[in-house]
Amino acid sequence: MNPLHRHVVIDVETAQSYDHVIEIAAVEVIGGTISPRSFIRRVKPRSAMSPFCYAVHRISLADLEHEPHFEEVVHDLMEFVGDDTIVAHNYAYEYNTLKREFERASQPSYPRERFFCTMALAKRSGLPGKLRHACSQAGISVAHLRDAHDALNDALLAAHLFLKLTPAVRL
Repeated sequence: MNPLHRHVVIDVETAQSYDHVIEIAAVEVIGGTISPRSFIRRVKPRSAMSPFCYAVHRISLADLEHEPHFEEVVHDLMEFVGDDTIVAHNYAYEYNTLKREFERASQPSYPRERFFCTMALAKRSGLPGKLRHACSQAGISVAHLRDAHDALNDALLAAHLFLKLTPAVRL
C-alpha cells in the first residue's frame, strides 16, 4: 500500500433494505493509519422505517425528526470523500444505496470502480462475510460494541479489517 494513498471507508444505515440512508459515516485511512478525521451524519429519510432495519440499528424515525434530508448533506459527503478510493464492507450495499440517494439528490453517483470491498477481501482470506465475525476472527476486538449497528463503528471496523488484510495488496 502506498504510504501516502488515501482511502475513505464508508458505512450506511438505512430505513429500507438498500435504500433511504438514515446514517452515514466515513473515516479516512492514509497509508497504514486511520486518521482522526471522520464524517458522520444522521439523515431524515423520505420513507417509512422497515422493522428489519430498525432491529439492526435501533434508530427510529422520531430520532431523525430534526435531521436534514440526504440532499442537504450530500455536498459535505462529496467534499470529505474527494476523489479517493471508497472502501466498504459488502460494497454493493453502500454502492446501491448511495446511488439511489445521489439520483434523488440530482447528483452524479460514485462509479462502481471507485469501490473496494472488504467483505470480498475477508472471504478471500478465509474469514466469514459478516463484518463483526470477520473482525473477531482477524483479531480485531468487537467486545466494546453494542448489539445494534451504527455507521461510525461499522466504518471503523471495516477500516481496521482493511488495514489488517491489505499490507501486501497494491491499491
